[in-house]
Amino acid sequence: MQTNKAETPDRKGPTGLSSATTRASSKGSTLLFEQIEESSVPSLNFYFMLGMATAIASLGLLSNSAPAIIGAMIVAPLMSPIIGFSFAAIMGSNKLALQALLSIVTGVALVVGIAFLCTIAVGLRVVGSEIVARTAPSTLDLMVALCSGAAAAFAHSRIGIANSIAGVAIAVALVPPLSVVGIGLALGDGAVSQQAIALSDFHHQGSGGSMAAGAFLLFVTNFLGIVAAAILIFGLQGYGSWRKPFAVAAALMFLSFFVVDKLDRRLEIIFVEDAVKRLFVEAIRQQSDFVSEDAFILQVRGERMDGALNVSIVMLGLRENLDRVDASAETFRQLISEELGEPVSLRLEILPMQVVVHEVSPPTAPDS
Repeated sequence: MQTNKAETPDRKGPTGLSSATTRASSKGSTLLFEQIEESSVPSLNFYFMLGMATAIASLGLLSNSAPAIIGAMIVAPLMSPIIGFSFAAIMGSNKLALQALLSIVTGVALVVGIAFLCTIAVGLRVVGSEIVARTAPSTLDLMVALCSGAAAAFAHSRIGIANSIAGVAIAVALVPPLSVVGIGLALGDGAVSQQAIALSDFHHQGSGGSMAAGAFLLFVTNFLGIVAAAILIFGLQGYGSWRKPFAVAAALMFLSFFVVDKLDRRLEIIFVEDAVKRLFVEAIRQQSDFVSEDAFILQVRGERMDGALNVSIVMLGLRENLDRVDASAETFRQLISEELGEPVSLRLEILPMQVVVHEVSPPTAPDS
């Protein structure tokens, strides 16, 4: 008697999974591979959309327009080949990895070149806050990149949440930092900040080259974070073999030694700025003698020299309070040192101002 094939139970594989389950898993991997390969290889669609995204980002950065920059993040397709490279690493596909790397390298060159030409063509030299914000990455940016890479990898492998990829592109910026690289190279020593002191955080006094270096560090930070997290997420979902991405993971760890140190230094400065401003506000609320409520902090800078932390504060202060600057600076230095838990050198720069108050009252009615 013949056995009905539809009723024949599936044979178990060496892993304990049925052959049907194994085939379904293999089919899913093949489909995902094809989708990622299609979006990772160099193509006219990729370069055109990336070029338009760069033009939007560059013009938005030069005009200090946040909506334009956000729009460029959504349009830019640079996230796809980075995810493709991550998937190729976990799957051990050298061909896909090379295609994705080609897209990434040529895409980076295209973005920097277009941003450079846009800056030359427009002729603006004033660097706004949107540009400055992308020239000093910290460890926080690396954490954002790790979370974004994990979200992007998960969204690519789940058709039902593929629409979330646009949100991931906004969360981690790829094209805007590269556009800042091109802008910085085009501006050179002619870059001028809006407040004239904003760029001094990097001690380059308007140097576009240093600005470009900081923006490129942000892109490298985002790239490493996305790749590392995407490899982890793909691996946890059962794609590929954990043995294959060891070389990639080792390379990422090696590169991270050159990146994390600079990111940690910038994060330390962020905490220094936070501590100084919090202590200043608390001192005003407590009506401390060394702080006047008419004083305003314009800028806080921090720098380590020979292991010692130097803090510089630029602020506006009343001219009549300048006679007690010495005592006030020492008291504030002690508070900062106690808050940070280490000795601190403080440089206080006060721009004197004079407040003029003029009140006008309505005319009184004449006596009847």
